[in-house]
Amino acid sequence: MKQSLTSIALGALLLSQSVIAGLYSSADKVIELTTQNFQAEVMDSDHLVMVEFYAPWCGHCKNLTPHYKAAAKNLHGIVKLGAIDCDDDKNKPICGQYGIQGFPTIKVFPSSRTGKSSVKYPQDYQGERSGKAIVDHLVKMIPNDIQLVTSNPTSGKITNIDEFTDAEDSARALLFTKKTTSSNMYKGLATDMRRRMVVAEMRNPSSEILKKYNIDSLPALVVFPKGKKTHVAYSGELKREPLSDFFSQYAEPAKGPGSSQKPKKEKKAEEAPTPFDPKVHQIEDQAEFKKQCLDKSVGSCAIAFLVLEPEFEESVKMHDENLEILGQVKKAAHDAKTPVHVMWMNALDKRVVDFMNLFQISSDIPGLLLVNPNRKAFVPFMGRFDVEGIQEWLSDSNTGRSRAFPYTFDVSLAEKKALKAESSAPVKDEL
Repeated sequence: MKQSLTSIALGALLLSQSVIAGLYSSADKVIELTTQNFQAEVMDSDHLVMVEFYAPWCGHCKNLTPHYKAAAKNLHGIVKLGAIDCDDDKNKPICGQYGIQGFPTIKVFPSSRTGKSSVKYPQDYQGERSGKAIVDHLVKMIPNDIQLVTSNPTSGKITNIDEFTDAEDSARALLFTKKTTSSNMYKGLATDMRRRMVVAEMRNPSSEILKKYNIDSLPALVVFPKGKKTHVAYSGELKREPLSDFFSQYAEPAKGPGSSQKPKKEKKAEEAPTPFDPKVHQIEDQAEFKKQCLDKSVGSCAIAFLVLEPEFEESVKMHDENLEILGQVKKAAHDAKTPVHVMWMNALDKRVVDFMNLFQISSDIPGLLLVNPNRKAFVPFMGRFDVEGIQEWLSDSNTGRSRAFPYTFDVSLAEKKALKAESSAPVKDEL
């Protein structure tokens, strides 16, 4: 790598859509925010939302990452924590809209209960950059969509239990509890179901009430299906996921702005997996390069630079060994559903040498280059040219441990020039 590139830094090169520029992955509870989904995930959400505006090269952002992940995991299903990469050109309109000038900038979008869920006025988070501080700050702002039920006459936001059970126009969930405050988990469920069913709570119910609804111990949960005054008792664990599944059996389907859940998709009948092509294709012209790399809608291209001299047995043997290594890497990426497109070029071709020079990479053979044509970024190879070494390099690129560099030129492999027959001068028939 030439010195002129060492000062240029991008975020981690995306090898799959499940990685947020190397800082967050699909295994985390942090939502990847983009220009396309910002309105739905933040502005139209019934939930309280915290948003981190960051750049993948930012040291403070990297320091925040484990704390932000921990907070998102702690508040999963209660508060939404998202992150948007302001270094991505596609996201810059959103980052500009909120006047982001430094990284990381954290804003909290309080939930709206004005009737227009998209009306939200963000607040800057100025607290400590620790998981505990973030959680403590957000817990105080969690909306409470739980309806309180009592044996007393209906008054304000408190509903009489008989009136509650008689309201057959919607499904109603009712938690009987000894606690005098609502749990954060139940608040999150109430917000999830806000547009789909009524979620209520009755605190310190009398023995007469418990007997009437056949309740032996507290806490206990029942659901009154829509159109019915009789209830269905819940017998599972009082945890978020099973409770959410139970509610969904009786709730209205999720739809419209602010819906926190999407209806489950029907399983496709016998959906065939993507077939695996074991061949590591050689790139000999621009048309093949476009087919195998440039025209791919997602993923990155792992381009190997090898030497093949068919007239030499040793060269053929070494080339076959290298192709075997690349084939194993390709198969592993396919099995992991990671969109890495593996191919090779012959470094004895001058056009390939010119191609390598475009990226100012080492001329060491065998060599590798990772190119993401959609992000216009590349990662030069560092490591051992074996299965383990290449996979480690790909993993480092995927998680941001390897530096990615930008490029602005058009990536192309020049066309081969046709060899012209040389016209020799006529031999003079003279001494």
